[in-house]
This record gives sequence, C-alpha cells and structure tokens, in this order.
Amino acid sequence: ETEKSDKPSPPLDVSVAFPQATPASVFPPSVSDYYRFDDLLSPEEKTLRMKVREFMEKEVAPIMAEYWEKAEFPFQILPKLADLGIAGFNTEGYGSPGLSITTSAIANAEIARVDASCSTFLLVHSVGMLTIASCGSEEQKQKYLPSLAQLKTIACWALTEPEYGSDASAVNTTARKVEGGWIIDGQKRWIGNSTFADVLVIFARNITTNQINGYIVKKNSPGLKATKIANKIGVRIVQNGDILLKNVFVPDEDRLPGLNSFLDTN
Repeated sequence: ETEKSDKPSPPLDVSVAFPQATPASVFPPSVSDYYRFDDLLSPEEKTLRMKVREFMEKEVAPIMAEYWEKAEFPFQILPKLADLGIAGFNTEGYGSPGLSITTSAIANAEIARVDASCSTFLLVHSVGMLTIASCGSEEQKQKYLPSLAQLKTIACWALTEPEYGSDASAVNTTARKVEGGWIIDGQKRWIGNSTFADVLVIFARNITTNQINGYIVKKNSPGLKATKIANKIGVRIVQNGDILLKNVFVPDEDRLPGLNSFLDTN
C-alpha cells in the first residue's frame, strides 16, 4: 500500500495548458477572447502586459494571502511596482506615464488578475494624480506629480462621506476662507490609501459660493486624522479609512484651481 505524504501537492503549472501564460505560472490567463481582441494589441501593449504579469506573479502572488489575512499593505512591493512605470496610468507629463486608456486597462487588468487589492490601491493613487494633473496649477503639478509617479509619495482621493456617500453634489465637508488659505471641517469615509497617504485630495463645499472645491491636504496636517476601517470582508489589503478633518488649515497654494463645482469631480 502506498503511503500518503503530508506534503502539499505542488501548484499546477498552467503554462503547460496555456502557452500564453508566463513559465511556471499558477494563474491562468484570460482565454475567453472570442472576438480576438488580443490580435488588436500593439507589440508594446503586449510587452507591458507580460512585464506587469511577471511582476505580479513573482512579487505579489507569494505574499498576497499572508497580507490578506493580516489586512495590511505590503509596502515592500512599491519600489518594483514603481519600476513598471505605470503609476498614474493615463496621467500625462511631470514624470507620469501618459498611457493610453487601452494600455492602462491592460496593465490594471493584469494586476487585478493576481490581486484586486493591489489594483484598487494603484487606481486610487492614480485618480489622485489625474485630479492634480487635470485641475491643479502648474506649480502643483511640478511639486506633487514627479514623486507620485515614482510611488515615493502616495495619494488618496477623498470624496465619499458618511451621510451622503459619493454624491458629489451633496458634499457636507466645508471649506472656509481665511487669511492665507482655507479651514476644512468634515468627515470622509471608505477612502482607500487614506491611512498612509502623503497627499490627500479632499473635496469640500466652499461656504461662500456653496460650490464644491478641491484641496490638497498633506499627511500629518494638524486636525487631520485617518482611522483604518477594520474587519473588512473584501479587498482587505486596501487600507480604507475614516477621515476626520477638524479645523485643518490648507494654504492657498494647495487649493486646486480647476475644481470649482461638483461637475468638475468628473
């Protein structure tokens, strides 16, 4: 009688069945390409897809279960993730990649294929970058975008609130003009990356105009507090937080000049 081994079976090498997978991959590629969209991709797009795929399988796949259980973010992956040159996706200039929408989707799909939390992290960060690129001043773009593109600093995008959800027209957080800047008061909820973000893009209602404006709030600003939302059932690696802004001063130089209405949040 053959003795049973206590050792777990080795992971199946799906690259045997799916030649388009990376060597020794344990993640099957997307094969339901009925309309053969893959044939429409450029060589550059296919190269980037494989580059992102190899990174995710080598650097993230072996550790994602551990960090899912701990509900923590694996900061050690950031330098190599930055080397992919995709942070910011279709954000242009100032060190940003300026990828096409198609290329951005391909890259993020490969990240999500291995871990949806990592793709959410990068999407939130990139939306923060895109907002600064689209609505910021020239000085703000030069100041913030290069380090964000290199993932040396991290962004979050804070619109959602406890009472009104993501209704951009009903933002309850307020911005009051004072000498040299603005005083922000209010709450945000379910904001990804907020517990460790260096740059927080905050939406608040200008109490003078009653319009929604945008502001860049820096980490550790007096009166700013971000508390991790615990016991999530999904995307546990993403650090969603409750943000409390109590008498937070934002200098005029960090008011986003291109954000003057809830319509601009689009």
